[in-house]
Amino acid sequence: MLSTVKAGDIFEVVWVSLAAAVIVSTTYSFVVLGMARSADAARRGDGTVALAYAGLAVVAFAAFAATVVLGVNIMLSKD
Repeated sequence: MLSTVKAGDIFEVVWVSLAAAVIVSTTYSFVVLGMARSADAARRGDGTVALAYAGLAVVAFAAFAATVVLGVNIMLSKD
């Protein structure tokens, strides 16, 4: 049995997947940036800057984790 797919549905899948890829990649990149700069600042002895970058890494990781959880939740929901 053949089923048809509307062009609008295909377009929605494409733009949502592109947006999700950009958001997930960007948030994880900020995690890596924050951790690397925090470690570098700590090695230099600049505790305030290290703490600020560690905070950035924590906030970015929270956003990354929330995005992943939201994506899995959407995939597993039964509409």
